[in-house]
Amino acid sequence: MHIIIGILLLIIGVVFPLAMLFWLNGRMRRKPALNPRQVGLTLAFNGVLPVGLITLALGQLSPRVWASVVVRTVSIATLAASVVLLIAWAVMEAAARRKGGGDG
Repeated sequence: MHIIIGILLLIIGVVFPLAMLFWLNGRMRRKPALNPRQVGLTLAFNGVLPVGLITLALGQLSPRVWASVVVRTVSIATLAASVVLLIAWAVMEAAARRKGGGDG
């Protein structure tokens, strides 16, 4: 079961950045456009989450790799940073909607 989870996490970690860039391209064409901070958070999330997913996948595929303190630390730190970035992005999105709703 660990092998299947590891392979799925590895596939998601590799495919996610490209899919996120396609989503961002479509989102930038719509109105209202994202502000620069939202774009920055999106790109940061797009860079951090795949690292966490791939290190977690490698840990699932090989117990020897997961035994390394460095791999566990990197995996946990990047996944925690991803959660923080996602929360910050959601807060910015809510603030932008409130601001846009008040002006319109």
